[in-house]
Amino acid sequence: MSILSALLFFHAGLFRAGLFITVIIAIWGLVIYIRKLPPSGGFRSLVIVLPIAATYTSGRDPRREPLVYGIAGLFMAGLTIRAFTTGA
Repeated sequence: MSILSALLFFHAGLFRAGLFITVIIAIWGLVIYIRKLPPSGGFRSLVIVLPIAATYTSGRDPRREPLVYGIAGLFMAGLTIRAFTTGA
């Protein structure tokens, strides 16, 4: 296995993981919003950096927080797909 094929394999794995995580975040946030539940501690401590969403929701309506994270997750999933399609 050459270094290039190993890097391509690793890149494809990162793409799948990133896409999976962002889609889960998007679905989780939108379900919480639709069910009109407050965001849980687990939802707030996601293993992904969403600084713009966190800044936007800081000090505002807690009910709206999952919607913002859900939309940010969908946006990040779109970016992940776009990054994969422009790769080698």
